[in-house]
Amino acid sequence: MPLFAVCDFTMGQSPSSDTYNTNGDGMPFYQGNADFGKRSPSPRVWCNSPKKTANEGDILISVRAPIGAINIAAEQCCIGRGLAALAVRPDAATRDYLEHYLRYKRPELERRGTGSTFKAVGKKIFAEMTLPIVSVDEQSEIAKKLNNALELQEEAASQISMLDELVKSRFSWEVAA
Repeated sequence: MPLFAVCDFTMGQSPSSDTYNTNGDGMPFYQGNADFGKRSPSPRVWCNSPKKTANEGDILISVRAPIGAINIAAEQCCIGRGLAALAVRPDAATRDYLEHYLRYKRPELERRGTGSTFKAVGKKIFAEMTLPIVSVDEQSEIAKKLNNALELQEEAASQISMLDELVKSRFSWEVAA
């Protein structure tokens, strides 16, 4: 099934720089991956005259350097030319399923990037993408399993980090003694 059959797609566009501010006037303005957090972007800049917007819950995907990084919009926001927004049609797909699929396709998106200074992908690349056809119920089950696997992976990474700190502290203690 074509990607655009399951979502509405908006390429970002940067508004005039005189509409940017850092005092919270307008809506959050995300320019690209630099604004991304673990799950959702963190506002640093706002815009009082947006050109392109994303809605709360939309998938935000970086379309240039680095290509394919993903976050979820926590509120309505302005998106610059480094991002695209995907608004999932709930009758056709689940957001979590599409999010996992896009994460899976990231290496392909990166390979297809073009440009001499910064690699980027355009709407045409996304228009050529197709998703495996499964029912919305099956998508939910698949996404649930993948979400659980990600939680386990994050928990294991946290435990490894804590063990690393423990080893470092023990080594420091032994050296000092």
